[in-house]
Amino acid sequence: MIMHFRYTTLVILLLFFFIAKPAWSATTIHVNVEGVEGEALKNVMAYLTIAHQKEDTDLSKRQVHYLHHKGPNEIKSALEVYGYYKAKIDAELKEHNNNAWEARYLINPGPRIKVGVIDLEILGDGAKDTLFQNLKKDFPIKENDPLSQASYEKGKDELQKLAHEHGYFDAKFTQQRLQINLKTYLATPVLHFDTGSRYRFGQVEFINDRTMQQCEDGVETQEIPSKKGIIESELLVRYIRFKEGDPYKNASLADLQSALIDSNYYSEVEVEPCPERAVNLEVPIFVYLTANTHHHYSAGAGFGTNTGPRFNIGWEDRYVNEHGHKFSFGIRASTINQVFNLGYAIPVGDPRTDQFRIDSSYGRRMTVTSDDEIGQIGIRHIAALSNGWQRTAFLDFRRERYHISGVAGGLAGFLNMGKRYDGGDSGLSYLLTPGISWFHTEADNFVYPRKGYRFNVEVSGASSYAGSTSSFVQATAEGKFIHSIGERSRFLFRGNAGVTWAPNFSKLPPSIRYFTGGDNTIRGYNFEAIGPKNENGQVIGGKNLLVGSIEYDYRFLDKWLIAGFYDAGNAFTGFNLDVQQGAGVGVRWLSPIGPVHLDLAYAVTRPGDHIRLHFYLGPDL
Repeated sequence: MIMHFRYTTLVILLLFFFIAKPAWSATTIHVNVEGVEGEALKNVMAYLTIAHQKEDTDLSKRQVHYLHHKGPNEIKSALEVYGYYKAKIDAELKEHNNNAWEARYLINPGPRIKVGVIDLEILGDGAKDTLFQNLKKDFPIKENDPLSQASYEKGKDELQKLAHEHGYFDAKFTQQRLQINLKTYLATPVLHFDTGSRYRFGQVEFINDRTMQQCEDGVETQEIPSKKGIIESELLVRYIRFKEGDPYKNASLADLQSALIDSNYYSEVEVEPCPERAVNLEVPIFVYLTANTHHHYSAGAGFGTNTGPRFNIGWEDRYVNEHGHKFSFGIRASTINQVFNLGYAIPVGDPRTDQFRIDSSYGRRMTVTSDDEIGQIGIRHIAALSNGWQRTAFLDFRRERYHISGVAGGLAGFLNMGKRYDGGDSGLSYLLTPGISWFHTEADNFVYPRKGYRFNVEVSGASSYAGSTSSFVQATAEGKFIHSIGERSRFLFRGNAGVTWAPNFSKLPPSIRYFTGGDNTIRGYNFEAIGPKNENGQVIGGKNLLVGSIEYDYRFLDKWLIAGFYDAGNAFTGFNLDVQQGAGVGVRWLSPIGPVHLDLAYAVTRPGDHIRLHFYLGPDL
């Protein structure tokens, strides 16, 4: 009985010893480094093994001493990266109660070694390449600067990256070393970089079977499959902006890939150069294409104070035929506008930017000043000009039945379709309208531009001698300019101007006349509620237009802005410009789909009017 008791007691004591031992003997290490800061300190902590293993509670006393003993040499290696070759380290290790340790390193880094004469030579074809000459001038390390090995390695990487991106596929370092002279305390980088010959673009092959890899290691060249693609090669080659034999550039291939994706013909595009199979320094290019879905459907809804609630649905045949033609159908409806349209697009010239279009539409448009029933068909040629502008030449035929002024527009007109009031101009017009427009925009960022501008100019006209019910010539210009003051403040300037020559203005439909007022013109007024009036005091629109706006906004949070604005102008006939003014404040939210605007505006020249709310979604440019 006694033996059994002793045995049981011994077992309990042993179990207690093994279970409790970690609690009283767990190793803890506090690492304290003094004398350096910033990137140098981060690098020291990255090199110190004891700092990485301080959380290991099972370290023995011997292991702690070993790790601490390694510390000074590790610190010296870490500091040499930043040019400290004369560092002195005072290391101290203390053991406190319960196996707690403190490792302290007091560092005197000493002076940083400076860069001496840089021996950087570019050999091969790259010696005459301005890209390498520019990199040589702006090399990350410079003579007399404190040495940073990270900058030295960055310079090497930039040389190799530049060579690869511009077709120097045989480039290599013939010499690469960093000589440290502790007597003169100077570092001499020696970099001799032989670019070899520059490769050129070879033949481009479009492959519609993604499984046919042409440039894999260990795979023999396969015969290009005869699988027919959705788009003919004659069109695809027009997306290429380099010629066979041009100097190789990665950026040109990335540009081709983006253009083919943007065409919407393909869901995936991979452009693969194959320098391993170059012949006479010409690199074959393989473009692997995965067709996009044939039909695309879309639907959307929104709200704006100009339009009220609105929705749209659409369908597009992305490739009607192998020539890349597209056909689309859409319906748009709001309280002021209900229209369906058909469109047929044919790529011409440069298919990225140029196309020939046939468009037709039929619908109804109702505002507080007019009610239009419009049917239209037209052709247009859209082309990008070398100076960055887009030019559109068009010829439209429009049938328009209209009534101007005395109309129940907006929601009232939508609910009482066809209801008119006395007064105003009515009629049925047929207009064959040729015209041309130019458009250009630039910005540093189209989501939230801090600087940029947009211009649009259009000239059009019609003649009764060509079958139109009235004659006119009209020119319209619109522009917007954004300028930033500091990091969070912007000024936005907007202007609209137009002039019309017409021998019989009363026969012009409202789509040709100028009206103003609303979200994007003069805020504080209803949409298209401002313009010249007839003898009954009803707005009938004008021959001319002049509107300007200035706005200031401040970005007080990452996605939120506050704004103040002043708008002025009017539509007018002759030289009688009755300037209408609006002013107010607003907020902007930079949403994922674009800026959302909410404004409270006051009609300054109509002091009796209520403050008007304007809510709309749209880009700043």
